Amino acid sequence: MINVYLHGPSWFLGVDAALEALAAFIALLVTLASYRTYCATQERRHGYFTLSLGLLTLSFLSRSIADSLLRGIFITLSETTAALIFFAGYVIHIMLAFIAYIILVCITHKISDKRIAALLFMTLIPGLLLSGSYYRSFYGLSFIFLAFITFAYYQNHRQVKTRSSSLVFEAFGLLAAAQIQFLIQGFYILPGDWWNTLFVTAHVTQALGYLFLLFALLRTRLVTNETRKNRHRV
Repeated sequence: MINVYLHGPSWFLGVDAALEALAAFIALLVTLASYRTYCATQERRHGYFTLSLGLLTLSFLSRSIADSLLRGIFITLSETTAALIFFAGYVIHIMLAFIAYIILVCITHKISDKRIAALLFMTLIPGLLLSGSYYRSFYGLSFIFLAFITFAYYQNHRQVKTRSSSLVFEAFGLLAAAQIQFLIQGFYILPGDWWNTLFVTAHVTQALGYLFLLFALLRTRLVTNETRKNRHRV
């Protein structure tokens, strides 16, 4: 029997699903912007970046749909149906997110050997299965991946020193910070209702991270288009 336990304060029920849907929508916009960049440059790294953002879009969408159903926003579910939706929705959410993070790690750290990427993914499975809490394992491992990705984009920003590179670094920094907030909230170590507040701020921080990423890609597109116009004028 699968136990269904949804984190967060009771007054936030439904709002978290809406924020997850918002994160999915923003991730979709980032995916489309990244895809346009890939079409313009035909660079493989942009293609993989687009793929990772597409997977994150589906990941958030899966969790948003699952949470909406489990919260009883649309229909009331039986315990058996709720358990199945919880399992399917969260497994899809977790697996797609980890595949996306692994792709991003490979891009940022220039790992071309697919066997290493497969090894990274396979080592995650025992960690999740053997853990007493999928919630803590997921956000703990997500933070580790995003910390490595953030550090790589920080190094890139130090080299190129553009506003777009700064926004990308800040975006992944916010995403990593969101995972830390989710993780701390999952341990219930804060007094009073602070753990509830942290759950809310984690969702907001995560949404801001994807917004920063969208701004970075839009800015890159604008700079690229302006550069092309200047070349044609010359």
